[in-house]
Amino acid sequence: MSYLSFSRRWASYLSRQTDLPAEQETILAYVIEVLALNFLNIFCTLLLGAFLGVLPGVATCLVVAVLFRHSAGGAHSNSPLRCAAVTVVIFPLLALLGAYFSRLNQGFVDILSAVAFVVGITAMIILAPVDSPAAPITSPLRRKKLKYISITFVVLVTAAAMWFRDSQWQYAEIARACISLTLLWTSFTLTVWGHKLMSIIDTISFKK
Repeated sequence: MSYLSFSRRWASYLSRQTDLPAEQETILAYVIEVLALNFLNIFCTLLLGAFLGVLPGVATCLVVAVLFRHSAGGAHSNSPLRCAAVTVVIFPLLALLGAYFSRLNQGFVDILSAVAFVVGITAMIILAPVDSPAAPITSPLRRKKLKYISITFVVLVTAAAMWFRDSQWQYAEIARACISLTLLWTSFTLTVWGHKLMSIIDTISFKK
């Protein structure tokens, strides 16, 4: 289903140029809309992060989230607009929280990183990958592969957090905290509570 008029207009123009059937035009409109909204929400999220003074933290959150989104999956909204709204709100908040934690003693961030690793590795082993009804994972081999990739990503981002611990980069401690917080958020979206939260968000209506 297409929500925005520009995606329908672009799809209509491209369909006329390529003689696509009507059902393909509908799919094309949805694809155009999802791509456009993804680029827009990333831009708006980074812009808000820059405005709040936590751009490096927001960028870190986005990178970590993208890694797990394409391997572990997780709860998502039925509307691209709602997904965009969640992205714009959640990741700057995580970055602000990461910036606050980074100003505490290093031992606190060490504990946060350890907790995030344990929660993340447990969630990936037990729950990942979490597919959606619209795009179910039917292949046991692919499901197993995605689980291994998700577990590997937990190890890699945790290793990155450990590397940042001794880094001289001025935003290293913020990045370390943001990695841990995003791993916790990603793990949450795999759970039944994460799905319930997205179901609540899906009840929010956008006027066309």
